[in-house]
Amino acid sequence: MTREYERLRDSFPDFCGCDVCRDDVIVFALNRIPPHYVTQRRGAVLQHLKMQRDQEVADISVALVEGFRRVQKSPRQEHFGRRPAPSG
Repeated sequence: MTREYERLRDSFPDFCGCDVCRDDVIVFALNRIPPHYVTQRRGAVLQHLKMQRDQEVADISVALVEGFRRVQKSPRQEHFGRRPAPSG
């Protein structure tokens, strides 16, 4: 999730990026995608996960984009007075 957040972050140059806002975007996205619990039944489970990977990345990206928009529009009170996290 954080890797996809970092990949999309540059698409929102006006987004604050402080720890509070970053965490809010990630939590927003996590609350909107279904959880996946995996056991160690190697063959069938791993094949099923590979087939779903592209769709899951797309679902995560969509949830993160919506999170960026919502958090930027209405940051939490804890956001105010914080400096943005350095980008890079």
